[in-house]
Amino acid sequence: MEPTIHPLGMSSVSTAPERTRRGVVVAGEALIDLLQRPDGSLVPHLGGSPWNLARALGRLGCEVSYLNPLSSDDFGEQLVQALEDSRVQCLGGRSALPTSLAVVKLDAQGHPDYAFYREGVADRDFAPLSLLPRWPQTALLFHVGSLAVMPPDGQAWLATLSALVERGISTSIDINMRPRVATDREAYARMSRQILTRSRIVKVSDEDLEALHRPGDPLVQARALLNDITQVVVLTLGALGAWGLTREAERFQPPERVPVVDTVGAGDCFYAGFLAQLIESGALDSPAVPAADQVAQALALGNRVTAFNIQRAGCQPPWRHEL
Repeated sequence: MEPTIHPLGMSSVSTAPERTRRGVVVAGEALIDLLQRPDGSLVPHLGGSPWNLARALGRLGCEVSYLNPLSSDDFGEQLVQALEDSRVQCLGGRSALPTSLAVVKLDAQGHPDYAFYREGVADRDFAPLSLLPRWPQTALLFHVGSLAVMPPDGQAWLATLSALVERGISTSIDINMRPRVATDREAYARMSRQILTRSRIVKVSDEDLEALHRPGDPLVQARALLNDITQVVVLTLGALGAWGLTREAERFQPPERVPVVDTVGAGDCFYAGFLAQLIESGALDSPAVPAADQVAQALALGNRVTAFNIQRAGCQPPWRHEL
């Protein structure tokens, strides 16, 4: 069923009954990961952190809208089809510009290292503030992050997030720092710190905190991100597990011990599970801080989604029934 689209304003938010507002709007890059084999050949995989998240949320049963334009080239067709196959509505239209590319090298432990090609590409072929009139009435949560919030695009996303916060929409950021591809790392860190303050739910890793110039104990630094807007911080520590933090409680989730093929999309799958459970539990239905048990349940589902994904090559999030 097609979503009802209204101009984004207080009236469009308040007219939807709270119990029907379960949707998620996702914005950010969609690209092709070219995985480099030992012989030097490249194997294409569909990817992009927000695109992965949208697909994983759709498979977990969320009502998801993806708002960036996608290319009309062959790769763009594949990206659209994969979203639709995962029950994600594509609302961003199509662009004549090419699809973004990333060359990915995996180390001996299966951890990826990326080189991005992002100039003149389809998923950047729009102005973030132009998304506001396309807001689906039943959407509860807006998510953006990763490459989308790097300068110069980050300033427009900061304005968009601020507008959403003012209208009572919950916002989510997975900052997913990529300092090696930034032309000005200090400006990138400064912009990212500003963007994090406009999000109700924040996901950061220990590596993200280093790139944000927050050295020291990651748990201490993650706690410092909580503020009047930011109610929940998810701190991921790779193979060591993850924390869910609020001002009222802290919960830790150890990882499941499973055979690892690679970790491509692991963080996206974890966060999709976390957000899906928060939505399902009703934790975002009111402005109140999510309860400790809701955060713990969300961490647990994120863990299960991640364990499923890392046992397969590339980002292949599970369907809900597979869990």
